Amino acid sequence: MLNPFWSTRGSGGVVTHPYINPLTMQNVVQKYVDIPFIFPHFGAGYWQELLHLAWSSPNVYVDSSGSNDWVRWMPYKLSLENLFEKAYETIGPERMIFGTDSCRFPRGFSKRYLDIQEVACNNIGMSKKDMQLFFGGNAARILKLEDALPVKVL
Repeated sequence: MLNPFWSTRGSGGVVTHPYINPLTMQNVVQKYVDIPFIFPHFGAGYWQELLHLAWSSPNVYVDSSGSNDWVRWMPYKLSLENLFEKAYETIGPERMIFGTDSCRFPRGFSKRYLDIQEVACNNIGMSKKDMQLFFGGNAARILKLEDALPVKVL
């Protein structure tokens, strides 16, 4: 797994970085096809580029972490439902991974991201089986957590 960039870091985020565009990883991703590469935040502003890379590389995964507030700065209208719908349709539920950005303390687990992402999945008509893959099954498979309990989706 690899997180080659993090463009939403801090107030205002990182504006430029040599590897901020997911397509800069194309040669690496396509050379090491046995390694799963997980790109966070739905590409964080590089949505089309991430979709192109994921479409051409079956070892590319999309992570939904965080608020995804970056959609506000896109030159076209984009919502969380749009992100889920296009990822679901383009790369499928087997390569979508739930992320929360709940790593900082004392905040702890950010249930708000879980709630809004579950609503988005329901709004696009994602099946319960596919939601179980997204909300834990895919991560368990990648991490080889054979004893992982199935995710309960409401």
